[in-house]
Amino acid sequence: MGLPKGLITGRTAKLPGDYKKQPTRSKHEEAFISAFTAKYPGMPRVIEEYRFHPTRQWRFDFAWPVVNVAVEIEGGTWSGGRHTRGKGYQSDVDKYREASKMDWCVMRYTGDDVNKRLFEVITEVADVL
Repeated sequence: MGLPKGLITGRTAKLPGDYKKQPTRSKHEEAFISAFTAKYPGMPRVIEEYRFHPTRQWRFDFAWPVVNVAVEIEGGTWSGGRHTRGKGYQSDVDKYREASKMDWCVMRYTGDDVNKRLFEVITEVADVL
């Protein structure tokens, strides 16, 4: 399933009412996407901060909507960040459950994954694509 014409500008998908400018990347997201695009330039086009749900504001860090594959780089796993505290964790569970119901394959990685095994991570994603 592709996006309607004209909804992609730069690297960010634009949906009606969605006027976010350039995505702000963490250092782990930057490392992932830089390595991935350098090693696999012929892959389908990646969209950053892709809003996948029709009514919720949920976004994937990186998505390939033509094949319903997404990558999430989870931050703050060792520092008590949002993804590891009660409310944030529950929100993530809700988001990923809804994504699964919409037939998305969401590949989740931590900053440690990116730091310690970057080339394995990008190879895993490429294999799924």
